[in-house]
Amino acid sequence: MGGTRCWLIELLRDYGFEAHLAHPLQYKAIASARLKNDKVDAATLAHLLRPDLLPEAWIALQQVREQRAVLRHRAQLVRLRTLIRTHAILADHGCDRTSSCWSAPGRQWLEELPLPTVSRMVVANMLETIDALQVVIDRVDAHLVQTAKADPQVKAIATLPGVGRLTP
Repeated sequence: MGGTRCWLIELLRDYGFEAHLAHPLQYKAIASARLKNDKVDAATLAHLLRPDLLPEAWIALQQVREQRAVLRHRAQLVRLRTLIRTHAILADHGCDRTSSCWSAPGRQWLEELPLPTVSRMVVANMLETIDALQVVIDRVDAHLVQTAKADPQVKAIATLPGVGRLTP
């Protein structure tokens, strides 16, 4: 469940109500009515809930929802970093590097590359942005590692082949 509805779950619980989350795919199969609006949907959900026939999805605990929010945030930061297309500028000038531009030798190659002034400035700005994003990603990673240290499930999953501490 996304963070946008968490406040509603907490509000319902604060007022003494039990929150239910209908499983969208299973509910759709059950309640494929011709007339669809919020009032009809609410009535259908209530009718299914009374005899315990509502197909429910698990409502994650607050701690799990917070952990998911941090993981989504990290994924967004990484996606943002990958949107910075330095290679496109290099290709515009006929430059090609088969290995990484982000390693120490790659950065050295970029610095020595003869580029027009504007392209040099754009590449420098892009690298500065990538570096700034990396600082934030590293901070989020440190938080995730600290949070996951004590979790036995994380330790067990991390032993699987191909799964690391922060598998993308």
